[in-house]
Amino acid sequence: MMMITRRLLAAVTMIGIAGMAGMGAAQAASASTDSDFKAWDTDHDGTIDMAEAKKAAGAKFDSLDSDHDGTIDANEGASAIGKAAFAKADSDKDGTLDKSEYLNLVEARFKAADTEHDGTISDSELNTPAGKSLASLLK
Repeated sequence: MMMITRRLLAAVTMIGIAGMAGMGAAQAASASTDSDFKAWDTDHDGTIDMAEAKKAAGAKFDSLDSDHDGTIDANEGASAIGKAAFAKADSDKDGTLDKSEYLNLVEARFKAADTEHDGTISDSELNTPAGKSLASLLK
């Protein structure tokens, strides 16, 4: 009986440790989002407006444009955008996104993330699936 109790206690302890490790990862992701949010909120009003989002997205575009030709191809942008979204954003169907096409995608994702329809993204909106999709284009 004592052996079963010790095994049960060990199992419960391992489950608790695993749960805390997962919680740590979630907290780390939240901390990353919080620091990103503060960086993107350049006027420090507690929200991100379209101009702030586009400014961050412009810098992200420039970093993705590894060959500095003014466009990003699927290889340069696939990780941030995703293949299907890349194809949809490529309005002229030339296999690349110029900055205008990229910023149009940012605008669409911004509007999807703006669940309060007030023209700004709050920290809580940024932590939704639509907000995280937007954030992937900014960082």
